[in-house]
Amino acid sequence: MKSVFPFIERIAPYFLRFSLALVLLWIGALKFVDPTPVRMLLHASLPFLAFNAFVYVLGVLEIIAAILLFAGVWLRYVGLLCLILFIGTLTIFVITPGVTGFPLLTLAGQFLLKDVVLAAAAVNVAAMDAARQTRQTRQTSKQHVVQMAS
Repeated sequence: MKSVFPFIERIAPYFLRFSLALVLLWIGALKFVDPTPVRMLLHASLPFLAFNAFVYVLGVLEIIAAILLFAGVWLRYVGLLCLILFIGTLTIFVITPGVTGFPLLTLAGQFLLKDVVLAAAAVNVAAMDAARQTRQTRQTSKQHVVQMAS
């Protein structure tokens, strides 16, 4: 049992990053298959954004974020982009509780509620990348100091 947790600790950042990427890729691609459900949700909440081009832009951003997450590139910035996307979706809870049925959630409300967890995943991806960069910077600084001292 002791070996299970170190294994989980090693794979956790990758599992989180790849699962977030998969979700983003899938929901982004679905916007190109049929933008109507997203457009209808926007029409009920933010009608000035309820047009296909806006839905397609969201889809492109989600697909780009997914590709960058899979590639492990610019993770802290991609995490922030994802956080903005998910917060944008969650604003529907605030501005149109009739659509979400808050607190007794409708199907649309249940669909939107998942973005709380996805936002937390995005924050974690950004935080883990920032922590990794900080560790690398400290190690590089320490190595530089040791080289200068020798």
